[in-house]
Amino acid sequence: RRPLSSPPFSSTAIARPPGCSPPALSPTAMSSSEPRPRPAASFSGDLPEDALYEVLLRIPAKELCRLRAVCPAWRALTSDPPFVAAHMSRHRTAAPLLAIAYRDDSEVNGVAISDLSGNVVRRIPVTGYEIVMVNQSGDAVRRISSKDEHDSIRVVRSRLDLVCFHWNVYSRTFWVLNPVTGATLDLPMGHSKELEHELEVQGRKWGCHVEWCAFGKVSSTREYKALRICSIRDRQVCEVITFDDTNHGSWRRKQDPPSRICTGLQMRCVVVDEVVYFLMDFHYTYFETGVIAIEPGSIASFNLEKEEWGVLPGPEQVKRFVQENKKYSYSQLELQLSLAELNGCLVVVHNIHKVSMDLWFLTDFEKGIWVKKYSLPSHVARLFWYPFLMLDDGRIFFSGMDGLEGLLTGGKEGEGFLQSYDPRNDTYADELELRDPRSIGIYTGSVLSL
Repeated sequence: RRPLSSPPFSSTAIARPPGCSPPALSPTAMSSSEPRPRPAASFSGDLPEDALYEVLLRIPAKELCRLRAVCPAWRALTSDPPFVAAHMSRHRTAAPLLAIAYRDDSEVNGVAISDLSGNVVRRIPVTGYEIVMVNQSGDAVRRISSKDEHDSIRVVRSRLDLVCFHWNVYSRTFWVLNPVTGATLDLPMGHSKELEHELEVQGRKWGCHVEWCAFGKVSSTREYKALRICSIRDRQVCEVITFDDTNHGSWRRKQDPPSRICTGLQMRCVVVDEVVYFLMDFHYTYFETGVIAIEPGSIASFNLEKEEWGVLPGPEQVKRFVQENKKYSYSQLELQLSLAELNGCLVVVHNIHKVSMDLWFLTDFEKGIWVKKYSLPSHVARLFWYPFLMLDDGRIFFSGMDGLEGLLTGGKEGEGFLQSYDPRNDTYADELELRDPRSIGIYTGSVLSL
């Protein structure tokens, strides 16, 4: 397996063309929606400025990072936000970058932006926390710090140009990291006014546990939003917040989920575009009542733009699976199901250990039409193996951990990896070692901005 490594992304010494001089424009770190004139690159050759711009625009980002060493003018041009935006638009099919949590030997936590081969583009350390708990008189009664707890961060699985994470030990608070600037924003720890009042009336001010938080971006407004699921005993409640990379608002109470939903760390929640999907916990009601009140494979959806819940039926074959295969139970079926986002589609993953892994793609949301595009062979159907990413060439990347270690740790941090599988010829590629295979996201920003 290949560990994360320092990259070939940094600029290297390249011969400078004669007459290549710096422009009067300095690069900026953040992308901007405001178009600006192209930097006037001074070049003594016969290549006009517009032609140079178009040539550089066609070069892949990795090689373009090396070419920045040619001269300050080229560095300024390729760092300019309008150029970066145009380059991303031209290279939409380029392999994405990964956002991976790390902790070094000095117990410094951070996020590494890496390519799929494990070459690190940038490491961004994050500041630890220190929380002071006070009594009703305002006196400090306890201090909690990430250093004392030997805490580490976990990246929330998302596909954004921001990276969202939380701490493993103190998981109530979620942070948002801007990889370009390195700035972090912590979302409010408290609850919405409505929920705070409800908890106070019930005498359960400290009885609300944060279960999960999902992040997405609304395309029409370009707003970032987070959906937080909390539990009050056996009841789940929902809150939403709108934020950007520098400011946050406050949590807003929303309608409770339509039924009990699966949170946890077993890949049963995924964001596709601006909709958050959760597998509904059909086994919970079956265990309590002995009756299947929720059809297996059913999915609760939360639209981040409308801030409304909906229910989506799962694939018919998944619903009937236990009835048609008597050797399996509903509890086994629950462990076999997970969700993924592949090629912009919602996918129900039915992983029958050592038998097959079926990938059901939602092809029509309004009609609830599912198509089984892949039925992967038995050697792919491993425990704790989850589809993470699909490239345009058909390769599927799986995140997972060694089955035995994952089982013994109950799904806690273990020896993890990211591995690609090509269903066209039934072959695997090299594995990339991960500290925690569930602590990984897709970074949609450009390497040129880092």
